[in-house]
Amino acid sequence: MSTPATYAPDSFTIDYRPEQHLLVGRWLRPAPLAELKAHYAALLAAAVAHGHCRHWLLDVRRRHINDAAAIAWFGEFSHQLPEALGQPVALAYFAMVDQRAATENAGLRENMRQGAVQGNRYCYFNQESEALAWLLQQP
Repeated sequence: MSTPATYAPDSFTIDYRPEQHLLVGRWLRPAPLAELKAHYAALLAAAVAHGHCRHWLLDVRRRHINDAAAIAWFGEFSHQLPEALGQPVALAYFAMVDQRAATENAGLRENMRQGAVQGNRYCYFNQESEALAWLLQQP
């Protein structure tokens, strides 16, 4: 079941997997910050529409994950998630980098730290199957 798009479908897709109560967001190409904001807004709207789904698998392989402006903006955006969904979120990033490599980026490390304060969990994976397995273990 797909969520109605409020963004260009050649840039981003959202799918909901009801059997796992999981949202899957896939970036199909690099996206400027204005598009990223629309994509994350669509993810949040889909999460609310699907019973406050708080487990998200995000395929960011085709997107720049170390863009300083996007990292700073996401740090602000992520504060909305626990309130909007009623609980903290678990975000698994399929990024072709592992958690260790992601934490070497100061901005990503700070987002993970801020997220942890709110109870959110973020983890980076270089295999989609590992990302999915981690998400399914999250409360």
